[in-house]
Amino acid sequence: MLFHKLLLPLVLILPVEPLAHSANLVQNGSLEDLNGQWVNTNANYMSLLAGATAIANWTVSAGTTNEIVWAKSPTSDNHNAADGVFFVDLTGFGSDSPNGAIQQTLANLIIGQSYAFSMDVEFVGSVPMVTVGGTTIAMTAGTPFTVGIDTWTPETGSFIAASTNPLLKIANQQAGQSVDFIDNISVTGPAAVPEPAALTLVISGGILGLARRMRSGRAASGRPTFRE
Repeated sequence: MLFHKLLLPLVLILPVEPLAHSANLVQNGSLEDLNGQWVNTNANYMSLLAGATAIANWTVSAGTTNEIVWAKSPTSDNHNAADGVFFVDLTGFGSDSPNGAIQQTLANLIIGQSYAFSMDVEFVGSVPMVTVGGTTIAMTAGTPFTVGIDTWTPETGSFIAASTNPLLKIANQQAGQSVDFIDNISVTGPAAVPEPAALTLVISGGILGLARRMRSGRAASGRPTFRE
């Protein structure tokens, strides 16, 4: 019947929502001055001691020797952030800190779920060490890119969540290192997909609605709306 021929195109052309992108679980991953706390200590760098919370959503890790520095682009020596305006040098001024680190607690992770980590770095020496819940993440370098005089390199890795609220920590791991810039930090999970049951309901609802309209049309006219 023509009725059945009409139903098939309805099912085939029904739009399906595209995959959703995963949200960044890191708060203020680009290290911006969200609370107006940045102060030019020297040469467009701000010195931050252990325990400092001036960078919104981040804390300078306990045990940090001397200081790290929070930099605003462009600095007096012409360095620029990889993303946004601000970035961090974990070594402090020169090579002041052999173990400078920042940290934040991630929220609402799913235990046993795999998550992707990424950040942009510029360093002379060793890549910063990243730990989640005390476990070190192995990092893989991506394709470098330039911003002014700076050459930033994306570094990526992954981890399995062992707790719902693990501590993310990024630290300089080489004494005497003079450059250890970090920026554009993210943690993401898998993309969300449409629920199959919900999609079935949408298709079924469209078919049932068409059937009801056809029956109503036949009743009103006293003759079939569609012919075989």
